[in-house]
Amino acid sequence: MASSRNRVNNLEGIDNHAATEDNGTSLRPDLVISVQPQQHENGRAELPVSTVDWQSRSRGQFIPRHGLDFLIGTSTLLIQQTVELNDLTSKIDSENRYTVKVPNGETLYFASEVSTPSQRCLCGTGRSFVMHLHDNTRQEALLLSRRLAGASCLFPCRLQEMKVITPPGNYVGRVHQQWTWMVPFYLVRDANDEVLFVIEGPASLKRSALILSEFKIMSGDSLREMGKISHGWDRELVNFATTLKFPDTAVQPKHKALLLAATFLMEYTYFERAKSSCWRFNCL
Repeated sequence: MASSRNRVNNLEGIDNHAATEDNGTSLRPDLVISVQPQQHENGRAELPVSTVDWQSRSRGQFIPRHGLDFLIGTSTLLIQQTVELNDLTSKIDSENRYTVKVPNGETLYFASEVSTPSQRCLCGTGRSFVMHLHDNTRQEALLLSRRLAGASCLFPCRLQEMKVITPPGNYVGRVHQQWTWMVPFYLVRDANDEVLFVIEGPASLKRSALILSEFKIMSGDSLREMGKISHGWDRELVNFATTLKFPDTAVQPKHKALLLAATFLMEYTYFERAKSSCWRFNCL
């Protein structure tokens, strides 16, 4: 009888009643881990994420099998740069840090730039870099690679381009600039090099005039406006922020990842203010 009672007690101990019963408290219950983390061939572990207070999904518990799964159910993203003390005191830009979140909601990714000090000083916002995006499980979800290039009509041979890669090295697609006289024009291509979207900015002769502007996300044939990328002052954040509104047809997480990469490319090419105290060879 004693052994059978111990078995019953052990079975009853599997459930966490504090996490399932409502006792009237406002405290958030502990996350119940019902499965053991598994390792995939790509090196990613399946770790549970609590989504109780999330706006994009509120299922209580979410186990992403891929880093891009965090983009499922999102229609708008807010990208905000983290200002560090070194940025305010040094004459040379430091490697930028960003948070990618749902407006008034949860943070989905933490982005960190990797670049060389020489390019940050001499090339400014036109520098090449690799951007690492980590999700809420602290695992790398996305890698953005930008080459050193100009963004002006005076340099048509080597314009802006950013490649999108997911661990452990799967090529998703790229965003590259098309040569035009005044209107910024970008193509978003998938892994098969097919045009998914076209990004078109307002007509301007100087990039400095596009800091507070809106870029339209058009269909692949450039006939329909489907989304937008905008940069402006956010009163709630009391800071400048970049907003990405996804098209309704961008249902695949890979397509959303490409548009997120395009937003970072617009951030560096047009939205970010270069420090005038350091000598740079920026293309106006």
